[in-house]
Amino acid sequence: MRKMRSYKGYAIIFTLLLCWIWMLFYILNVLVGGIVGVVVACLATLLTCYIVKERIDRRIFMHFLEASKERLHVLEELIDTSENILDEIANITEWDVKCSVRNSQIQQDLQHFYHKLVSSDLEIVYKYMEYESIVRVKNKLSSLKKLSEKESFIDVDATSAVEDINEVYFIFDTNRQSVEEILKIKIIN
Repeated sequence: MRKMRSYKGYAIIFTLLLCWIWMLFYILNVLVGGIVGVVVACLATLLTCYIVKERIDRRIFMHFLEASKERLHVLEELIDTSENILDEIANITEWDVKCSVRNSQIQQDLQHFYHKLVSSDLEIVYKYMEYESIVRVKNKLSSLKKLSEKESFIDVDATSAVEDINEVYFIFDTNRQSVEEILKIKIIN
């Protein structure tokens, strides 16, 4: 009987060992499952962050395009107005008329240009223009306002008015070109 007892002891030890191994595998299985779960959750979070970032970037780009189109539209209108006024002044200077008649016509064109600028969507342009350009346009607008309020024009005033209108035209044209370049770069990327 003694031998039986020893086998019972071995059987109990073997059963306990098997239970311990089974628990170890169970615990390892749970641990591995937990680790895999955490890794999958982290990957899913990273993927979600990437997708959200792409959507936000796309939305920002669409807002930029809309704002740029609006800015380009306003700049085109202001450039067209500037070109028309400069063409009229160029035609006036080619005529053989008295200086006083020519100067009064330039003054009328200047007043039309100034009021067109002030009444247009200049705030939209200011919203997107570079700071230096805004300062330059504001300086030219104050100069144009002074010239438009004069009672009569002399040759110096007419020349100054043409230079100011020309400068405003170049500021708008430069900003239009920079917006077009930015749009090209953004669309390519």
